[in-house]
Amino acid sequence: MRRLLTFALLVGLILPAAALANPTGINDGTLSVQDGNGKIVIAGRGGVIGSFARGAVTISDPVDWDGTGPIVSGDDWSKDRSDTTTTWGGRGVRFRMIGGTFKIVVKARGVNLSFVGKGNVTITGAGSFDDGTYSVNGSDYTPIPFQVAFPLSATAP
Repeated sequence: MRRLLTFALLVGLILPAAALANPTGINDGTLSVQDGNGKIVIAGRGGVIGSFARGAVTISDPVDWDGTGPIVSGDDWSKDRSDTTTTWGGRGVRFRMIGGTFKIVVKARGVNLSFVGKGNVTITGAGSFDDGTYSVNGSDYTPIPFQVAFPLSATAP
């Protein structure tokens, strides 16, 4: 009985350490958007936390069990597009998607967003004088252009 208890205790200590040593996040990149106006598309794997002043966010979560699923608050309305895709909209909306594979499309004004992970990103400004700024992998913030697309990872420009 003592051996079984000792074995169970060792397994209980080793499994969390092994999970922390998992190299899945080694090549993750980062994206930060401040006060963005326009459209932001992220198709990737990782985590996104964001908010906007006015607009809509569409989140596709194709695999139920691989993350938190979409968490949205402050929305005035929502519409299911399919079994895996929903759009939420309104003023003062906050959203997050942590873990797993997803596609997020934000069409809004006053977007503040952070993404950590890997994937493909497209940012399209609204065409106004000040469409906000974005930063990739901790670089200096750059004004949002009419359109920019890039793969995001730790080695992205």
